[in-house]
Amino acid sequence: MRTKIVTNIDHIKNRIRNACILNNRNVRDITLVAVSKRKNNDLIKFALDHGIKDFGENYAQEMKEKSETIDSDEINWHFIGPIQTNKIKIIAKHAHWVHTLDREKVIKKLDSECKKIDKIMNAFVQVNISNENTKNGCDPKDIIEVGKLVESMANINLKGLMFLPKLNVDLIENKRVMKLVKELSLKLQTINNNANAISLGTTSDFEEAIANGSTMLRIGESIFGKRV
Repeated sequence: MRTKIVTNIDHIKNRIRNACILNNRNVRDITLVAVSKRKNNDLIKFALDHGIKDFGENYAQEMKEKSETIDSDEINWHFIGPIQTNKIKIIAKHAHWVHTLDREKVIKKLDSECKKIDKIMNAFVQVNISNENTKNGCDPKDIIEVGKLVESMANINLKGLMFLPKLNVDLIENKRVMKLVKELSLKLQTINNNANAISLGTTSDFEEAIANGSTMLRIGESIFGKRV
């Protein structure tokens, strides 16, 4: 399993490099976040030893336990799951990045909890770009309103937008969504020109995400293998 992870990491990094060359992107502008939910600490530490510094978790309690057990200054923990308000204190303490801000109550509570521990949280506004009822995220038309709210928080550093597009759509719909990703990112930058990061791309579509401006990829299965 460990040998396979090393092979997987090398393979993914090579594909990222090739996608950057093909799309005239600088590979240094791309952050690879290894989605480590339900993966044991030994596998995370092994990936860390082989150059992965960013790990994504969907569940606050699991992130807390891993953060406390592994206790490495090298790791950046990314919270990438839906946010429950009763878990925000845990998220504020243990995450370095939050990808899923989408509503006022969550934004204000995260800011409050970060203030209590004198911490500035890097954050994305999550956009429900495909308008799916099963996914969280603000409506695309509301990103300026939500972005301004995040900008007004003293302890949250607005970095950009996060997207979870619908998978397996036809080519025309996919092009429409990717065009909208770019448009929304530029729109957000009208209120903060430094909020230009894009969290977009998973195992199934990360090369296309790079072609469409992604700066942060969330990849799990292609590194750690399929969930069981």
